[in-house]
Amino acid sequence: MQKDERILQIKQNISWLPQPNESRTVISSRLPPGEMIATALVLAFDKDRLLQTNLAARGWDIVGGHIEPGESPEEAARREAYEEAGARLRELHVLGYQCLRLLGPRPASYRYPYPDSYQVFYWAQIEALDEFIPTEEARERALFAPDDARELPFVRTLRELYLVALHAAMS
Repeated sequence: MQKDERILQIKQNISWLPQPNESRTVISSRLPPGEMIATALVLAFDKDRLLQTNLAARGWDIVGGHIEPGESPEEAARREAYEEAGARLRELHVLGYQCLRLLGPRPASYRYPYPDSYQVFYWAQIEALDEFIPTEEARERALFAPDDARELPFVRTLRELYLVALHAAMS
């Protein structure tokens, strides 16, 4: 961990990862090693309102997803924001990352770097919201003011990460 990084949360045995595992969520202005990044996510704001998309698999969540072959994390974040919410983003700023470590043997079907892989978080202001067309993956989108955002699952789970992003977006 670098000098300018701060651990926000350590969790054991996240349900959506092979067990046993450990997750560390870190505030950082630097990306982890590129070959170990599997997912890019964005806390996207229209002023102080947080963009969320209602995903068939996860419910209301921030935009983002898996990095495709040949794609940078920033390119993936921009693509996912557009695919999931019709959002075109201004400059992306690195916010932090989540290190996902598998503590057991590598499962045969596991397609991510092992034992450590990363989800990176960016924050950005929204440049424009194009027409939203529901898909099998994303049912709707909405912007949530801070009082409403506090009740969202992502914000409840990673409240401090959200507050750092909100503060940066409003500065």
